[in-house]
Amino acid sequence: MTEYLEKSPSQQSRVDSWELRQLFSVLRRRLFLIIPIALVITGGVMYRGWLQTPIYSQKFQLFLDSTAEGGFNLLSEQRQTSFIPPQFRDFKTEMEVLTSYKVISPLLPKIQSRYADLDYDKLVKKLKLKHLQETAIIEVSYQDTDPEKIKFILNQLKQAYTDYSLNKLKSSTVQAQKLVDTQLPDLKNRVDRLEGELQIFRRKYNLVDPEQQSQILSERLANALQQKQEALTLLGETQSAFDSLQGELGIDIKQARVISTLSDAPRYLALQQQLQELETKLATDSTRLTSSHPAISDLLEKRQRILSLIRQEVVAVLGIETLRELNITELKQLPAISAQQSSRLLLTQKLIETATQLQGLQTRLKYLAAIENQTRKDLQQFAAVIRQYTDLNRKLEIGNESLSRFLTAKENLQIETARKVSPWQVISHIEAPTQPISPNIPRDLVLGGIAGVLAGVGTAIIVGKLDNKYHSPEELQNDTGQTFLGTIPYQKQLKTAPTQLSRNGTLSNSAYWEAYISLQTNLDFLEPDKLLKSLVISSALPGEGKSTISLYLAKIAAAMGKRVLLVDADLRNPTIHRYVDSLTNTWGLSNAISGVAEAQDLIQTLPEEENLFVLTAGQIPPNPTRLLASGKMKDLLLYFQTKYDLVIIDTPPLHGFADAKYLASQADGLMMVVGLDKTEKPAVRQVLNDLHLSHINLLGIVANGVKGYKPSYSGYYDYYYNKGKDVNQRYELLGTVSITEESVEIQEKIKRKKFVITHILHHFQQPPWNKFSAVATTEGTSATHCSPGLYTKSDKSDWLRVLGYFSAFQRTLCISLEINFSARKPPAYKAGIRT
Repeated sequence: MTEYLEKSPSQQSRVDSWELRQLFSVLRRRLFLIIPIALVITGGVMYRGWLQTPIYSQKFQLFLDSTAEGGFNLLSEQRQTSFIPPQFRDFKTEMEVLTSYKVISPLLPKIQSRYADLDYDKLVKKLKLKHLQETAIIEVSYQDTDPEKIKFILNQLKQAYTDYSLNKLKSSTVQAQKLVDTQLPDLKNRVDRLEGELQIFRRKYNLVDPEQQSQILSERLANALQQKQEALTLLGETQSAFDSLQGELGIDIKQARVISTLSDAPRYLALQQQLQELETKLATDSTRLTSSHPAISDLLEKRQRILSLIRQEVVAVLGIETLRELNITELKQLPAISAQQSSRLLLTQKLIETATQLQGLQTRLKYLAAIENQTRKDLQQFAAVIRQYTDLNRKLEIGNESLSRFLTAKENLQIETARKVSPWQVISHIEAPTQPISPNIPRDLVLGGIAGVLAGVGTAIIVGKLDNKYHSPEELQNDTGQTFLGTIPYQKQLKTAPTQLSRNGTLSNSAYWEAYISLQTNLDFLEPDKLLKSLVISSALPGEGKSTISLYLAKIAAAMGKRVLLVDADLRNPTIHRYVDSLTNTWGLSNAISGVAEAQDLIQTLPEEENLFVLTAGQIPPNPTRLLASGKMKDLLLYFQTKYDLVIIDTPPLHGFADAKYLASQADGLMMVVGLDKTEKPAVRQVLNDLHLSHINLLGIVANGVKGYKPSYSGYYDYYYNKGKDVNQRYELLGTVSITEESVEIQEKIKRKKFVITHILHHFQQPPWNKFSAVATTEGTSATHCSPGLYTKSDKSDWLRVLGYFSAFQRTLCISLEINFSARKPPAYKAGIRT
């Protein structure tokens, strides 16, 4: 079936939050099933234990020393620390061996001499071995009905296990001795052969100390690399200085050498000095004499002679080959040199020195590179030699170690062969058991109780899963997801005397009456901007209490001052007239729809309810649905809404009948009653789905017949109705209970003043307050004079006033209640409302 409504995330969250409470609710309802099942299972377990033959058990602990596991331990390289941690030992295999026939069979003759029926299979079946975690201890236990038999068998097992460990050790030692005797000659021959090979290898490569020799080569290579790096650094610095000097002088190194050579020739310098002086005089005389003057001619001849001498001196100093290399053919191509230019000569000399230093560094780098290459070759060749030497030396060391270990092991094995003490030790004492392990009465009682409770709970949950009825308001609300209008408590009196339950009876003096007040209030505030004029009340199935709720809800609305018409529209099984003795069902709604009589003439009144009017169902027609869906019924409903403040219509069930849906489509809405512990969930879901498809205005649902349900404020009702036997108690009650707590409903529009006053008076018309007269007045005093609090008019006054104010729709309602507690007369009170 398609779900009638898809749950929103908030609804789903609400469903999840109620799951645990629903489980507890199911268990509480099924206690009648859980308790018997738990008792039966617990009793069965106890009875089984009582019939059982007592079974005893005893154990001893066996320590398995890993440091004495046999002679082969003496051959290991770690013979000085031969302890093996427990986590690395195979205790499972050891326990299998201890329970094997080979180990236990030597015991059987001695055991069977006392217990002839005990064979290997029976013994092993009752024998248990357990390894204690993170220890080298095995726990050996044996079970039987005879304590002395247990003690005897465990003692035999103890002796057998210690003998087994000693024999195992000796057997291992003998095998190890054979291995040592076999391997020793081969080890000695191997060591001798390796020593000879190592001696020949040293002589061949002239090895004294290979490691030291290798270190020397490595240091030589590192030193060469370091010097090479230093030379490269100095070369860079020198090259920078050379480039700087060459740029400053503007000559190359060859020219610099020429200048340096000529500067060291005195005759060349003297001739240069004469030439400069002659050039100076010639320049001076040329300014005052003509070129043909004899003095000028004489100076020119002298100049020519000096140049010739200079040319001869240059050739003599530099040589003709140098001049050719420098491509100097004329004197003017020579750099100018003067004795007075000492600083330039110094720079020239420094340039030559720097060039010489550069040449030396380049030569040194070539030398260091050659050393590096040669050293690397030597290292490569020596590495192969060292590798061969190391291999030979390692083999010799291993051979010596093996030989030494086997020689030591041979001595130790001779000692182990003479050993008489078992390496395994029993570390616990063996006594005959005194207390049986089974049956264990306290344990059986606890386990039986737990199993019984779990079985009972499981059965209850299964039964609960198969149960399709609603059992709590929370379950109903979570399953339907509809607006929850109220909860009506279960009342046993309704089954016996429903016609006697009225507003002034015992039932009204309880939370049951207040549940209807809360329901009416919720309906009033369901749509604050719209007055509820007509309400259809129905249920999914028959017998859910819809007619009872219709009657009591009508009484509550009438008590609050509304003119209420209760219409019994259940033309299939009318019941309203059965609940009230003064009502008759000779004529009713069916007659009014048929036009046999006027509806107003068929409406009945109740003597005790001046505002409550009832229209019974009348004669049962052959086709009720056709009458209720007729236009006449629609006209009647419109007429009723104009004549009365509220029209409540009791209808047939929704499941299987369309009567309620026809009426709900014409009314302001439908309220659905669900009887707890009665209604099937599939029926409710189907009805809600039909209402959703029919677009019926479902105002909400009401849970009826809640057993054991008590609101959180129910203690207040008990105090309110059952306390106050004298004047002083009444004084305290009315002085401490604020009217605001009982009049939250007045947060309505200002036009509801009449309802507010009526609601206040309703509380004081209940016993014991209904003995006193009450007057309700409406005053026009400004609301600003309304001050909340509790006070008396004067110290001598017997009047007490309780004030409370409430904000509603941006207006303020102020209610005052005055009670006279004079001891000379019964208390009286006045109630008023100011806006």
